[in-house]
Amino acid sequence: MAFAPSLALIIQIFVLLNPLSSFPLLMSAYKQKMNVKKVAFISVVTAFVIAVIIAVVGPSLFSLFGISLNSFRIAGGVVLLLLGLDTIKPKHEKEAKVEGVEGLISIIATPLLTGPATISFITIKAYEIGQAAILFNLFMAFILVGIVFILFAYSVPRVNIHIVDISSRILGLFLTAVAIEMIASGTIAIISATA
Repeated sequence: MAFAPSLALIIQIFVLLNPLSSFPLLMSAYKQKMNVKKVAFISVVTAFVIAVIIAVVGPSLFSLFGISLNSFRIAGGVVLLLLGLDTIKPKHEKEAKVEGVEGLISIIATPLLTGPATISFITIKAYEIGQAAILFNLFMAFILVGIVFILFAYSVPRVNIHIVDISSRILGLFLTAVAIEMIASGTIAIISATA
């Protein structure tokens, strides 16, 4: 049962990773004649490795720093909320700066895919449902992200970046809703414990 996939959790992780937010950088890489397929593949693998490390190490940080799950849930929710709001806001059009393949991979892997919001969410879920369950669902979510990246890499000459931007904002709206749920559940739990 620990390895049963949760469609809701997989979608939450996918929305949190928001692969569409990385597309402007991949588009810029394409214009600079970089190997977009290689960049996309290595970025996803690197981000997945980081996420796995967080899932394994994250829960032990609660006792190390002496914080409660609910406090971290609220803090993580605030980070998610800020990320969601930033994703929803209209962006001023500007060319993404790319300097070298390694630098590009680092930026996409973290912070775009596995940034503070992703780290917070994975840590909380690993504590709540166990490391085996979160790792399995992480793997499934990253498979989806990988598929999206590869499809983009193969169709980059025909991609309409404005449609990508609109889709990314829609994902940001769902991310904001997840953040509010985290803040609300953490706040309610803390109030109930002190009542």
